[in-house]
Amino acid sequence: MSDSAAPIEARREIPGVLVRIGSQSAMRALMEHLLESDTVLRHGVISALNKLYRMHPELKLDTQLLETVLAAEILGHYRSYQILHTLGTTPRGNEGVGMALADSTNLEIERIFRLLSLLYPNHDFESAYVGLQSKSISVHDNALEFLDNVLNRRLREMLVPLFDEKVSVAERAQIGDRLVRARMESKEEAIAALVGSEDPWLRSCGAYAIGSFGLKSLEHWNTSWTAAWSIPTRCSERQRDRLSCSCKPLRP
Repeated sequence: MSDSAAPIEARREIPGVLVRIGSQSAMRALMEHLLESDTVLRHGVISALNKLYRMHPELKLDTQLLETVLAAEILGHYRSYQILHTLGTTPRGNEGVGMALADSTNLEIERIFRLLSLLYPNHDFESAYVGLQSKSISVHDNALEFLDNVLNRRLREMLVPLFDEKVSVAERAQIGDRLVRARMESKEEAIAALVGSEDPWLRSCGAYAIGSFGLKSLEHWNTSWTAAWSIPTRCSERQRDRLSCSCKPLRP
């Protein structure tokens, strides 16, 4: 995975191989790549860590590194709400950009809960993850109460607003302003953040948004992303094929 000259497709297959090896060395190799800039590879590394630790709970984890990565994923999720708010949409909206970004935000949530499962192996974060996606108000509220009871104060203050239905997209964006320490002032800035991302999926969403909002000032970004201007659900289907759908339980 460390060989940047190797095709990214080949590097993305390595986490699964390390799970099959099932040793402390394999665990160490996965931990060393938790901060990969390629989101698909990072998602695969976190998923592989879950599987490996579930199969071999005797293996040692670097909890300090896991906490650092968790904080980064949470900040990234708040950044997504800054973008959504600036663009005037929501991850559940019917607008093309909101629908396109929903896949990304769902995968961010999945990574957050996979990391929580590693940090808190004695607590059932898988059930909480499923419960927070439930359309049942009581099930959702029970999952939210679980987070409130189990997490330490710092994590609770960061995570609970992301899943409390009473907290609006605008309010989450304001929290993001404070945590990220950078505000988004315009649609151009929000879309530039998407197309400048290391994540190919977010770049596709950004290219689609340029066309959707008719932003002439950012058309130069679209040289290699013209195909992404078409119906975003096509990209959505490809993303769901590539990674596990976030509406499913965390276990493979």
